[in-house]
Amino acid sequence: MTRRVVYLHVGAPKTGTTYLQAVVGSNRDVLASRGVFVPGRNHVDHFRAGFDLRGLEKDPRDPHREWKGAWDELATEIRQSEHEISVVSDERLSSCTSEQAQRAVSSLAPVEVRVIYVTRDPAGLLSAEWQEHVKHGDRRSFDAWLDDTLDPKGHEWYWKVHGVGDVLRRWGAAVPVNRMYVLTLPPKGSDPELLWQRFCSILHIDPEGVDTDVRANVSLGVEGAELLRRVNEVMPEEFPRWHHVGVTRDVLAHRILAPRTEKTSINVPERLADQVGEYTARLIDDIKNSGVQVVGDLEELNKPVKGGGMPKSPNVAATAVGGIAGLLVHVGSLNDELREVRGNLTKSRNEHKQARAELAKVRNELKETRDQLKEVRGNLKETRGEVKQVREELRQTRKLLADERSERKTAVRRATKAENVLAAQRQQRPWQRIKRCVVEVGEQSRMVGGPLKAYRKLRRRDK
Repeated sequence: MTRRVVYLHVGAPKTGTTYLQAVVGSNRDVLASRGVFVPGRNHVDHFRAGFDLRGLEKDPRDPHREWKGAWDELATEIRQSEHEISVVSDERLSSCTSEQAQRAVSSLAPVEVRVIYVTRDPAGLLSAEWQEHVKHGDRRSFDAWLDDTLDPKGHEWYWKVHGVGDVLRRWGAAVPVNRMYVLTLPPKGSDPELLWQRFCSILHIDPEGVDTDVRANVSLGVEGAELLRRVNEVMPEEFPRWHHVGVTRDVLAHRILAPRTEKTSINVPERLADQVGEYTARLIDDIKNSGVQVVGDLEELNKPVKGGGMPKSPNVAATAVGGIAGLLVHVGSLNDELREVRGNLTKSRNEHKQARAELAKVRNELKETRDQLKEVRGNLKETRGEVKQVREELRQTRKLLADERSERKTAVRRATKAENVLAAQRQQRPWQRIKRCVVEVGEQSRMVGGPLKAYRKLRRRDK
């Protein structure tokens, strides 16, 4: 029996995960032809399964689909699949506890579980993570965020997903070290498909022949990130998390600010060079000491801090004007869509109204038909009664006819018998006929029968 394997791409965030997920999701059929199964309808189902696995409670007001039980549904799909390879990708799985990792592995048995973890140079990672936090509503400046994050006791989420040694230890409690892979993110300027090629080398499949022209997260730049941060400062506290994702991140950040061509790179300030250098050395040592298989080059993680940091007073005016214009265009398109939806809704309502009128007409016709049917049934019942009565009269008539036939037969037999008797009598001599007549009279009359009987006895005695 062929050994079946599921590769859990557990992270980390901001390491090309959006690109890999988009390539995998856009090439499901091609991958299936190569023996690779991608469960769920899309990558969102992988996220839902991850939320469930990590025990997150869904806000009842959140309009997204419920995710309770989603992990078990995904695991069932994988177990029931006939493909040799399955792939699940959710960068947040790197935050799983040892117990949650064990649950994931147990739920997938007997399919063999292998873990893929992607990491990158800390200098580039820190700037990318700050931007991502800003997209989700963070109000801290880059410097403040860096100071909080690089503090050994700071930013619990960052280190939960980017503390490579700890991530590998937690997943290593459930998966043998020889089934775990650390993949390094290729440096800027590399072949755009190199990350995909490295990913496929772990899966042992051909990377060619797939569509890799997909969306990837693009830097906002100094101006876009600072504009977004300032917007967050004036946003109401009750602004829902799902709106930060659906509107602030997906619309303002990804659709409007990220595509701008004129933007300044965000770099970690030189004052943090030593801390970042220590962070980098610790990262590389943790990977080497873990014993996991490395795909790529660990030297790609060792990038120096370029210095500069964020300008004290970045000029965001032009970016703000472009952002407002982009939002207006987006709102305008939403209004057009809303108008179209309303028009379709009005049309649907009119069609529904017409359908209800037609339904009422059909119901009335049906009622009339039922009344007619009821009348027909009544007539049929009456006819059946009449038929029953006619059948009874016919039965009585047949009985009378039978009785009459029987009487006729009896009369005929009697007449025949009488004729036979008369014929016989005609053939007898006169004294014989007189004797026969006396016998018959004696049988019917005691006055004659008594003397006749005495006569017969005297005769027998004389003889």
